[in-house]
Amino acid sequence: MHKIFFIVVLLSTSLHSSFAQQRIRVTDDLTREIVLAKPAQRIVSLAPSITEALFAIGAGSQIVGVTDFCDYPAEAKAKSRVGGIINPNIEAIVSVKPDLIVLSMEGNVREDFEKLKSLGVPLFVTNPRDLKGIYRSLDQLGALTGKSTTAMQLIRSLHVRADFVMKKAAQQRPTSLLMIVSLQPIIVVGKNTFLAELISLAGGMNTAVKASSTYPTYSREAVLKDNPDVLIFMSDILANPSDLVALYPEWSRLRAIQLNNVFTINPDIASRPGPRAVEGLEALYELIH
Repeated sequence: MHKIFFIVVLLSTSLHSSFAQQRIRVTDDLTREIVLAKPAQRIVSLAPSITEALFAIGAGSQIVGVTDFCDYPAEAKAKSRVGGIINPNIEAIVSVKPDLIVLSMEGNVREDFEKLKSLGVPLFVTNPRDLKGIYRSLDQLGALTGKSTTAMQLIRSLHVRADFVMKKAAQQRPTSLLMIVSLQPIIVVGKNTFLAELISLAGGMNTAVKASSTYPTYSREAVLKDNPDVLIFMSDILANPSDLVALYPEWSRLRAIQLNNVFTINPDIASRPGPRAVEGLEALYELIH
């Protein structure tokens, strides 16, 4: 009898240990450990880059809610809307009964984070600030959704494409460049930003790295002083580069304008830290060189 009891206890302990080992454990970018008993099946994404990443790894069907700004891929537009990035609708989130909420503290504010914590739903925070961070985020999302194999295939593909661009850029002379994300007021890409890394990897030499802030406000005269070889604008702030001189006539003296090196880039591929960032890197390389 004692022997049978011992065997039952041993089997029970072994099964419990096996189940515990099968749990999904991921440490997010706030160094919080997220533990799931099984892959998430009802996910709320609170950033466009996260939504893109989930679709890219094959977890699109597991998304039940997205922000008002999640517009890619096209299938994302059919998902339930749960408010904005900085003002998510808590009631709407609760209504879709999520088993995982994924957010970025870069866009989502601390107050909203605390409200979301109170729901008792696992929260995963991802804040990729460079390509390495994007690869890590894709890997973690793959683990949380049961799509690790697809995620690793995507990561390898992105690595190959990014490495190809970087090798080509390394063979070119660095080109002085200023990227402008707002014209009124004039706001440029500074240092220690995701966009700054893409500029550097594509072979650009950011003239705004001397600024103390990540996205400094520039005067019209500061742009003249930098006098870059290339000017790049987000396409949502400047539809036609020829309109630039009409707005700021003195900029006609800029080397970039005289060389006809004024370009626009889709902000969705350039500024969203998700899987399309490598497409942004490729586009930047073509514009710079």
